[in-house]
Amino acid sequence: MNIGQLIKLERQRQNMKQEYLASGICVPSYLSRIENGLVIPSEDVQQHLLKRLNIPSYALNSTGNEEKLLYFKNLFKSVINSRDKEKAKTLYHDLHVYIEDHPFEPNRLTLLVMETRLMLMLPDYSNEVKSNLTILEEFKKEMNTEQLFYLSTIQGILAYLNNNFRESSEIFNQIFTLIKSYRMEDWEMAELYYISSLSFLSEARYIISIDYVKAALSYFNQEILIERSIECLIILGIAQKSTGVLKDAVITFEKAKDISSKLESSKFNRKIEHNLGACHSLLKNHDQALLHFQNSLKESSNPQDNLLTILNILKEYHKISNVDSAIFWLEKGFQLLKLLPKSSSVFYSNHLEIYQALLEDKKELVPIFKKVLKYFELKEEYKYCSVYSFVLAKKLAEDKQYKQATIYYDLGFNYQLKQLKITSWEELL
Repeated sequence: MNIGQLIKLERQRQNMKQEYLASGICVPSYLSRIENGLVIPSEDVQQHLLKRLNIPSYALNSTGNEEKLLYFKNLFKSVINSRDKEKAKTLYHDLHVYIEDHPFEPNRLTLLVMETRLMLMLPDYSNEVKSNLTILEEFKKEMNTEQLFYLSTIQGILAYLNNNFRESSEIFNQIFTLIKSYRMEDWEMAELYYISSLSFLSEARYIISIDYVKAALSYFNQEILIERSIECLIILGIAQKSTGVLKDAVITFEKAKDISSKLESSKFNRKIEHNLGACHSLLKNHDQALLHFQNSLKESSNPQDNLLTILNILKEYHKISNVDSAIFWLEKGFQLLKLLPKSSSVFYSNHLEIYQALLEDKKELVPIFKKVLKYFELKEEYKYCSVYSFVLAKKLAEDKQYKQATIYYDLGFNYQLKQLKITSWEELL
C-alpha cells in the first residue's frame, strides 16, 4: 500500500471526514487525489496530515514485522480452531493495540481482517464489525487472495447470522472459486468447509452440506479437535435426517453422544438428545423418541430450547393419540411460553394454538388456522403453512365441509410449491 492509501485507511479507521483532515492543510480534492495514489504529497503536506491523524512521523519508516505477523497468525489459527472466546478476546485486544501503535504497518489489511473475524466471536463488537467492513470494502482492489478470502468469509458468516442463507451460500461458492488457484492452509480450508456446510444446511441443500462437513470432520479428527468434531457430527446427522437416511443419522448422533460423554462439558448433550428424539420419531420408535426428548429437557435450563423440545413431545403424544399426555405437555408449553420475550414466544404460541384447537376439539377451527397461516406466510415459513393447510382440510372433510376442505387442500399444495421454490408446473416434470 502506498502512502496515500495508508492515510486513507487510517482516516477512515478514525472515522474522520476528508474535509476535516484537509482543513488548513490542502483542499479536500487534493487530499482525495493523494488517497487515490494519483499524487505524492510534499514532505510538508505529509507531515501536517500525519500530525492531524496523531501519527508520529517515524511511523512512515515501518517496513513490517513479519515475525509479529506470523505470531498473530498462529494465535489466530488456535482461536478459530478452538472457538475459545476468552482467547479470542485477548487476541483481539493485542491485535487492536498493535494496529493502533503501527498505523503504517504494510500488513495492516491482513491484521484488520483478522481483527474483524475475531469480532464475530465477541457479541459486544457488532458495531465495530460494520465499521471495519466499511473500511475493508474500500480496499478490496488492493487485497491479495488471502485477504479477500478472510473478508468474504466474514461477509458469508454475517449473511448466515442474519438468516440470509441464500446470500451466504452464494458468497461461500464465490470463495471456493476465488481460491481455486491459491493454496490455503488445511485449517483454513477446514473452517471454510465447516461454515459452508452450516450455510448450505440452512438452505436445505443437504447433499453439498454433507460433502463439506465430512471434509471439515476429517481435519478436526486428524487434529484431535474434539468439540469441533462433535459440531460436525451434529451437522452431518441433521443433514442425514433431512434427506431421510434416518438409520445413518441415528448412528451419527450416537457417535457424537459417545464422544461427548468423554468430555467434562455437557454443552452438546441437549442438541444431540433432541435430534436423536427427532430421528426416532420419524422411524416411528415412539418410546425411544420420547425418552430422548425428555433427556434433552434435563440438559437445558433455556426456556426457548425447552419449549422446542416440549413441542416435539406434544407432537409425539398427539401422533400416537395419547390425548391426556398431549394435553399435559400442551399446558407445560403454555406455562413456559410466559418466560419468553414476545419476539420469540409468538412462533411457539402459533404452534401451540393449533394443537390446543385440535386437542380440545374446537368447532370453529378456520379462524384459528387462518391466523396461524397468516403468521407463517409472513415469515415465509411455507412448510408449516403447507402442513397446517392439509390438517385443516382433513378436519373439514371429516365434518363433511367438502367445499372448504377443497380450498385448503389447494392452498396447502400451493404452499408446498412455494416451499420448493417452484413457479410453474413444468418444473415438477
